[in-house]
Amino acid sequence: MASNDPLLSRLAEAISRNTKILVDHVKRNGLPQPSFEPDGPLRTRFESDDAASAARLALIEATKELHILALGPEETTRFFCFNEIYLLGAMQVLCHFKVPQNVPDVGEISFHELSSRTGLSEALLPRFLRMAAANYYFSELRPGFVCHTPWSRTLAHDEGMQACVWFRYAEMLPAVSKFVDMVKEFPDSPEPQDTAFRIAFGDSFFGYKEKHPEHMLKFGQFVSAFASGETADSADSIAKAYPWDRLPEGSLIVDVGGGAGHISAAISREHPHLRFQVQDIADLQEASTSLAKHQGVSDRVSFTPHNFFDAQPAQGAAVYFLRILHGWSDVYCRRILKPITDAMGPNSRIVISDIIQPQANTIPKTQEARVRAVDLTMLSMFNSKERSYEDWERLIAGVDSRLRITSVVGRPGMRRDNLIEVQL
Repeated sequence: MASNDPLLSRLAEAISRNTKILVDHVKRNGLPQPSFEPDGPLRTRFESDDAASAARLALIEATKELHILALGPEETTRFFCFNEIYLLGAMQVLCHFKVPQNVPDVGEISFHELSSRTGLSEALLPRFLRMAAANYYFSELRPGFVCHTPWSRTLAHDEGMQACVWFRYAEMLPAVSKFVDMVKEFPDSPEPQDTAFRIAFGDSFFGYKEKHPEHMLKFGQFVSAFASGETADSADSIAKAYPWDRLPEGSLIVDVGGGAGHISAAISREHPHLRFQVQDIADLQEASTSLAKHQGVSDRVSFTPHNFFDAQPAQGAAVYFLRILHGWSDVYCRRILKPITDAMGPNSRIVISDIIQPQANTIPKTQEARVRAVDLTMLSMFNSKERSYEDWERLIAGVDSRLRITSVVGRPGMRRDNLIEVQL
């Protein structure tokens, strides 16, 4: 039943209530107060407390709704269309010329001196800086002088945050601008090369990276930064979420397309009674061997070069673990899963780690928007998708009618440490 209280009033009350929870949490734990001052904290520490974490998410949602309502429909569209793209453009210029790194952590610097240090025109520098400052990156406390805010300070010291900005303007923006062309040219294609990225750059995502290794380095930094976020996935949480301890001594876990094997290493540290075989391209063997040795698990984690479209060499393993399916269309996912199904024994299972797309309006819109953005990122790069639970059911059934989802650990949303267990 709808409340008789005006929505604006209800949102204001929610903001007040949840703000108090966060303020009390900060005081109780002796944490630095969030602020826009140059020495403000670079990261909040609310995620360690369930009540504070829930209040933070509720506060983000309520303030966003209040902001949208206060703007109104027309002004919201104007603001979105006008502000976001030029903020990204300004950040592109500032990061390219290493402006964040040349602003002192403490104190301020003149536009003249900053221009001299960076090589960015003194006539243009203030225009880009002021656009960023209007969005809380940097602050001009007196005319002609700039200092950091915590937001710009992260860009000065965190290569991952720099890579986030770079990846968005250098690769995603050109690709997204080709969505209409992609939809017209490849409306129903399952092929991984039929992407907005290829239309924009003339090559597949990884084909382009092979020709531009500096882009691959930046992309790796972006992925690492994204994976360290509060709502992102965690190798340790995967190691702890699934009942690996119930598997018998010496059980074999096959990490299909497992890269260098960081997930296998994390699980192995928590559950040393298990054996792991990481499967991926031969180029990753040295990195995988080095990682296993560094993590102290080389006696339990091995590497086998393998193309996951080929017949699965590890027959009857306890678990076939996959964290790669969101990078492929359903047609190719079935091709990946079929050899695994053929290799499964009566007690084998497939464990898929991935996002589960929520149904509309089942999680806060600020969180839902991020999930939808990841889905469109996969579409633009790989012509692939993030899947809902129903999508996963259809995909699994299309591989083999005997396969069924037997359990799911996690919940719909951003996290890729949802674990979908599949058995014959």
